[in-house]
Amino acid sequence: MIKLSYTQYSKQFICKIQNINELSVQTLQELENFASTRSGSLDYTKESFCIPKRIALSHVQELFKLKGLDVFITEEEAKRQRISNMATINFGKYKGTKWTDLDDTYLLWLSKNLNSDDRQIAISELESRKQMSSQKKSIKQKAKELEMIIGFGKFRGQKWGELPKDYLSWVVSNLQGEAKRLAEIALSQ
Repeated sequence: MIKLSYTQYSKQFICKIQNINELSVQTLQELENFASTRSGSLDYTKESFCIPKRIALSHVQELFKLKGLDVFITEEEAKRQRISNMATINFGKYKGTKWTDLDDTYLLWLSKNLNSDDRQIAISELESRKQMSSQKKSIKQKAKELEMIIGFGKFRGQKWGELPKDYLSWVVSNLQGEAKRLAEIALSQ
């Protein structure tokens, strides 16, 4: 199994190979091929590969799966984003304010008008907020779906979130479509 730590930056992602010394030459060649076919490169001295594209972690995992590579990936937060969580802005009318406390419109303005490292911090903060917003929406949607009423079978009239796990497992194994999707959501809770 290949163990990677994935870090997404504004224009590229980097995967640090955690267990490079344990991998076979063939596996390393497959990783090198994986990176080069995506305009990237594998750097043996840094024990990582870089691909100059923005790709979500789930998409990267799917690409490895399609290649038949057994990969375990952990996500690392970009250094600039970690900095933005604790640093304060050191200029302008918001001098001394934490980056995390700045208004979205001001961060957007900074991301378009600065040419320094502060621009990257503003971009990272905006991306972080966008990601958190979509996660919150996803959680609310799942909670809403768990409140839906099942319209068939022996548990007709009950909420999907209150059904027994063995019944939900049966639905996942034997049914398709919306019922299967709702049962999978209920089982994941």
